[in-house]
Amino acid sequence: MTATLRRLRYFVAVAEELSFTRAAARLHVSQPSLSEQIRQLEQGLGVVLLSRATRQIELTAAGRAYLADVRTILGDIDRAQERATRIQTAVTSTVRIAYTPSVAYEALPLVLDELAAARPELDAVVQQRPTGRAMEDVLVGDVDLALAREFDGAAGLIAETVRREPLAAFMSTGHPLADRTSIRIDDLRGRTVVVVPAAMSPGFNHLVGRLCAARGFSPPQTPMPGVLDREPLLANLARRADRLFIGPASMANVGWAGIVAIPLADADATIGLSAVWRDDGPSPAAQAALDALRRVSAARGWLAPEPGAHG
Repeated sequence: MTATLRRLRYFVAVAEELSFTRAAARLHVSQPSLSEQIRQLEQGLGVVLLSRATRQIELTAAGRAYLADVRTILGDIDRAQERATRIQTAVTSTVRIAYTPSVAYEALPLVLDELAAARPELDAVVQQRPTGRAMEDVLVGDVDLALAREFDGAAGLIAETVRREPLAAFMSTGHPLADRTSIRIDDLRGRTVVVVPAAMSPGFNHLVGRLCAARGFSPPQTPMPGVLDREPLLANLARRADRLFIGPASMANVGWAGIVAIPLADADATIGLSAVWRDDGPSPAAQAALDALRRVSAARGWLAPEPGAHG
């Protein structure tokens, strides 16, 4: 074939430099070899691309048109090669994400959808874990990224808060507060609150106590049944009109017969969601997942003040 890729690239170099000497130096080839390749290109095309009538090389009209088309062709080839290489390299590439249970109500699906749209060749493997286990898995390299609630940080890990989510109270339709359109932390005085076990999520476990302590009281607490499953918790609440659970508002996305979700009106009634990775830096796959998470957070205003929030 006359117009080989090498000859096309040689032609572009000469056309841009307008000098065989400079083009040869740029391409790291000898000037006679370069001149011969261009001559064979022109001969094969049956077109004069370069005017050599004077000491200054110039492009002919045909040469200028050919240069524009060749640049487009070479750009397309380079992009095709880069895409093929990226897909081949990433065909077995996997990002392993650990998440704590309540993250699955809303945040995790949104992040996975964003990641799939941006990096369809990347395989995301997700694993539900208690906070402590998730952090251990990140530290030892069993997972690349963890998504956890109210994580305070730990040695060897970097945590970035990506969401401050409003809290809601989940309770039986027979609970004394069930007819409210909203409640405040102060309304928890004397109310039994179901809490996440500390072994499952220390930060989540302390959340209600911290919010109540700031208001000078401590409500009765009882541990949540079914540590890693939502059904026992909601089923228990539906049967027990004497208790309620404080959790992320996104829990309401998964309904349960006999359960109502009532938002908390206090401005500080939020729960944090953090992305956590090792302090030696995220892997390329984990970085892609982290970038997807940041895009979702920005697009949905997850770190912006909630409209209507007040103290």
